[in-house]
Amino acid sequence: MSHKPKTPKQWLRSNVEPQSQALQRYAQFAVQLKQWQQLFAEAAQRPLIEHCQLINVRDNKLIVEADSATWATQLKLQQGRIITHFQQDATVAVQTIEIKVKPQLDRSALASSEKASRRERILRLAENSQEPLKSELLKMADRMW
Repeated sequence: MSHKPKTPKQWLRSNVEPQSQALQRYAQFAVQLKQWQQLFAEAAQRPLIEHCQLINVRDNKLIVEADSATWATQLKLQQGRIITHFQQDATVAVQTIEIKVKPQLDRSALASSEKASRRERILRLAENSQEPLKSELLKMADRMW
């Protein structure tokens, strides 16, 4: 007997099952969070919104994730204006901002480690290969370094 899994739309339409109520709450929260993120983008100045993201509103706090400590400091400097903007336009009473610093991965270091990993795989492959493939793989690995 084969059962097809229900789609999220089917879960949301079903009022009988308790899971549908949870999914409806999540859907409502997602809509509300998107509105709060738009309010945050309106309140914060341009370079700040590129490096800070509103991730939640809980216990009268805006929870914001910043790319670095520098951007967290810039956010702290604008905290009063952002809170005032939320108090005027949002459906939630905001009193503080909680900032979480989540640095972005260093793209160049990541690319370098991926390149080294590829080179190591090619070298291992060359060890187990015979000529002329072995010499071509070694040349390829040398060009990568």
